[in-house]
Amino acid sequence: MAHFEDLSPCAYFPGGDDRLVAVGWLEREHPFPRGEVDADFFAALVRLCVEPWQPVVFAGRHACSLCRFSGGPGALSYDSLTVSLGSANVFVPDGARVFVAPTTVLHYLDAHGYTPPREFQEAVLRCPPMRSMPYLRALKESGLSFRR
Repeated sequence: MAHFEDLSPCAYFPGGDDRLVAVGWLEREHPFPRGEVDADFFAALVRLCVEPWQPVVFAGRHACSLCRFSGGPGALSYDSLTVSLGSANVFVPDGARVFVAPTTVLHYLDAHGYTPPREFQEAVLRCPPMRSMPYLRALKESGLSFRR
């Protein structure tokens, strides 16, 4: 997987847009912020990651480079929900920008103490349910586009 600093443009996606803002694209060689996050934020992010809307799909799974031996789990279960880790990305609209994080962000939060930027946490808490009409409208209102 690629590494992007939090809140930097996320150029990972072909035909992507400069409105995409990276969060949680962690790799072993790069330091990252650690600390506590609220359980409500974590639960909201889990719900968004269960079946995330994705404009581009990649094959395969990205293992966690922060885990010393195992590469991390392939799934995370929380509050009766299960999220596949490392094979999808979650897009969180926030006005004129859209945060994008790999689903492994849940593992980084849980196992490695990662703390994402406050504005991402707030956007997750405000985000309408994944694939709902309000969610799709928020994406459209952001002006996000993918060119082929």
